[in-house]
Amino acid sequence: MRMVAEGRRFICVGLITFLVYAPRAEAQSAAGQVTFEEKCVACHTTGSDRLVGPGLAGVSERRDHDWVISFITNPDGMIAGGDSIATDLLAEYLVPMPNFGLTQAEAEAILAYLETADSSTTADATATATAIQAPQGDPDAGRALFTGAARLENGGAACVSCHSVGGLDGAGGGTLAVDLSKVATRYGDGLRSVLGALPFPVMQSVFGDRPLTDQEMSDLAAFFGRADQQAAAGVRFLTFPITGLGGVVLVVLLFGLLGRRRLNGVRKPLIGGHR
Repeated sequence: MRMVAEGRRFICVGLITFLVYAPRAEAQSAAGQVTFEEKCVACHTTGSDRLVGPGLAGVSERRDHDWVISFITNPDGMIAGGDSIATDLLAEYLVPMPNFGLTQAEAEAILAYLETADSSTTADATATATAIQAPQGDPDAGRALFTGAARLENGGAACVSCHSVGGLDGAGGGTLAVDLSKVATRYGDGLRSVLGALPFPVMQSVFGDRPLTDQEMSDLAAFFGRADQQAAAGVRFLTFPITGLGGVVLVVLLFGLLGRRRLNGVRKPLIGGHR
């Protein structure tokens, strides 16, 4: 009888524990999903596909729990401190993870969400659907948006106010923020997602309630892509005018030298005749 009673007590304790903690875990995971979709989805998927950064499927198994929490809450500090994993990730993906000022509780919630997320139906599927539905970008329209020649639909500031990019006439843009030359090369297929979320604290303060439209994201991405291609072509073709100029200078010098010799050949007989 005592064993039966102990067994019932054990079952009751387990049931109570489940009823108390399961809703908390579910609530934590739900909160983590909200934060993930606000801060992380522009650069990461919950599956294995890489975007701007690595896919996060199985991250809690591949990395130590405390390391993951530290990197979520203080990525720039870990990179500056020379953490080997953080610096290796930066070397591989070329883009430093921004510091969103997340708390440890928020980081724990994100990790709880990643541990329960169904990668086949969440971010990977969302990223694929977004890529399929994205409108065709117009680089000329993107240039107009960047320079402010065309207004952003939701009232955001023109990119040129703070950013520069190769290929623009004149000074090339502002200097208050990072130069966006080769941004399409750095972000690759993830550029449009970054433009959609703008997961950087300063950009959130400017565009948080004035997001880019789908068409504006596509147009800007197309403009940055063309700017990168033109910059690369400029580097290649710059050698031709330089070589051509060098050739012209060489020809002028040769003609000058030959002309002087010819002139000297004419002068000598004349001078000799006068003597």
